Amino acid sequence: MPRWSSSPSLRRFLWPALGVLLGVLSVVEVAVDVVFAFPLVAALPGIAVGALVASCTSLPELAAVLGALSVLGNYALGTPGPGGAQLVGMALLVGHAAAVLPVRRGLRAAVVATLVVVVAGAVFGPSVWESVFYLLVTGAAWGVGVLVRQSRERARELQVLAARLAGQQEAVAGAAVVAERARIAREVHDSVAHAVSVMVLQMGGLRRLLPDHPEAQEVLLGLERLGRESVDEMRRVVGILREGADGDTAPQPSLSRLDAVLAELRAGGMPVELVVTGEPAELPPLVDVSAVRVVQEALSNVVRHAGAAATRVEVAWTPGRVTVTVTDDGRPRVEPVPHAPGGHGQLHMRERVAVAGGDLDVGPVRGGGYRVRAGFPVPAPATVPAAVGA
Repeated sequence: MPRWSSSPSLRRFLWPALGVLLGVLSVVEVAVDVVFAFPLVAALPGIAVGALVASCTSLPELAAVLGALSVLGNYALGTPGPGGAQLVGMALLVGHAAAVLPVRRGLRAAVVATLVVVVAGAVFGPSVWESVFYLLVTGAAWGVGVLVRQSRERARELQVLAARLAGQQEAVAGAAVVAERARIAREVHDSVAHAVSVMVLQMGGLRRLLPDHPEAQEVLLGLERLGRESVDEMRRVVGILREGADGDTAPQPSLSRLDAVLAELRAGGMPVELVVTGEPAELPPLVDVSAVRVVQEALSNVVRHAGAAATRVEVAWTPGRVTVTVTDDGRPRVEPVPHAPGGHGQLHMRERVAVAGGDLDVGPVRGGGYRVRAGFPVPAPATVPAAVGA
């Protein structure tokens, strides 16, 4: 429906204007009729219908029935039936009732008005076809009114759906922001936890090189303890870490540069062995980054719980699959943090592996130690079909 038709002030002005116009047209219609030359009093039924149109917004059902009864006035004044303006007004009254009233009340008004016109035409009209004509006009007006009412109802439903959709879009946008911040928080957790663990190991190695400097050893021991506590605190608050700083981004981690990552741990006094088997293949960025992050998280857990125990990192390439395994022997080389609280490392590893389409297996090893094993699918390289006739 257009906006002007839904404005209450315009509706209050529109219907009185239509009523006045129909009344004037009824008078003009009788005045200029040279065929029948009816007196002006014959315009009274048309004027009455115009008055009903002007006030139909208050009692639409009654106005439709009274408009149909105006036909009796035409026959009483000796005219063959309602004129054009009067007939238009009668149709408007029925259509308005069908548009604004509930279905049953609108249908009832249309049926009563139709019966009045048909019966009056059959009893007083000069021809039965007049009744058929009035029936068609009234039925068409009721149908148009029903279409208008359905259009209004559909417009209201669309407004409600639009409001709901806007609310859902805001909720989805908010959820996307939260998810993105959570992803950034986990990236920060993985990178910073690994870097702090390396620094703790290096301080532990430096402390063992200074047996004759108890003061320096005490300072380094405090720094080690502070570093481990910082990692634990970061694990606890990583769930509420949401915002990151702008700046240059470091290169994405890759299994092809895994030896450089392990070199930092070896420099800190952690014996780490890297074994690569099979033929390396090109990995999707998601799989490549996820595999390295799993290794980093597993090594950080070794430092945190086993105190730089001897660790073996294996990267096994097989057709269609790559498997990374981190295994420690469970015998710490430096003092682990006593009763260190558990973090979210395994949860993050499982989420990463699941997103990359792989599987994760973690657990203790028989005879001592702990093992983290993650397998990822390796897509087959795309092949270019040979040209026909080559």
